[in-house]
Amino acid sequence: MINVKNEIQFAIVTRTLKDMAQAGFLTADELTHAKRLAVERFQPENVWE
Repeated sequence: MINVKNEIQFAIVTRTLKDMAQAGFLTADELTHAKRLAVERFQPENVWE
């Protein structure tokens, strides 16, 4: 069963991280690490797999 709250939180966090990287607040390595942490925290389900 999909946890909608986690899916929405994950989408918001990853979009925010991407925006921060584009604005220069995160390096590419920091962005990659932060995305991995978000996956661990929210454990999103990929409905296309």
